[in-house]
Amino acid sequence: MDATAAARPAKAQRREEILEAAYAEFAQKGYAGASMEGIARRAHASKETLYAWFDNKGALFNTLVEQRLTGFGTRIKAAAGRDPSPANVLPVIAEDLLRLALGVQPLTQGLADAGEQTLARIGRTIARERQGFVDYLVYCRSQGHIAFDDDPFELASLFVAMSEGEWALRLGTGMVAEVTEEMIGAHARRVTHMFLAALSPRASG
Repeated sequence: MDATAAARPAKAQRREEILEAAYAEFAQKGYAGASMEGIARRAHASKETLYAWFDNKGALFNTLVEQRLTGFGTRIKAAAGRDPSPANVLPVIAEDLLRLALGVQPLTQGLADAGEQTLARIGRTIARERQGFVDYLVYCRSQGHIAFDDDPFELASLFVAMSEGEWALRLGTGMVAEVTEEMIGAHARRVTHMFLAALSPRASG
């Protein structure tokens, strides 16, 4: 293995370390209070290193949010590849939506100060991810797994809201000390059961 190939994993790891440092900075200080200098200090990196990867604070914030929005689909695609039925895929979607909500929630205090371009870019990413879920619901209807006459986008939004639940609120107010994987799994199963019961072809018939 040549030196260039060996350097790639180390470079990718360093970038992830910087993104984690940025997450901590934005979560603690919000968008307005965070700074490239503060992120560099947390990551034990120079500002020059940060600017080599990210043009400015806005670009770094965009990358951080988009990473969490687009990265959660990996397990969903794998589950659909094994068995595309909603009974198999929807619990995975619900679990990942809740994990995503808990992961992004600390960043939301920064959104109001992030600027129109940043908000628009994040909005496009969310819309793209949501459209994939809408397409999946339409596919499930075409296969006879579910039945509905409502706007599939609204149904997708309802499932997202059900999946996210009040866990961020419960966590933030001390109603629960932590949200464990066991709690996430149990919540996802309940949400899937209620959603599929409401959209059962037998119930609609």
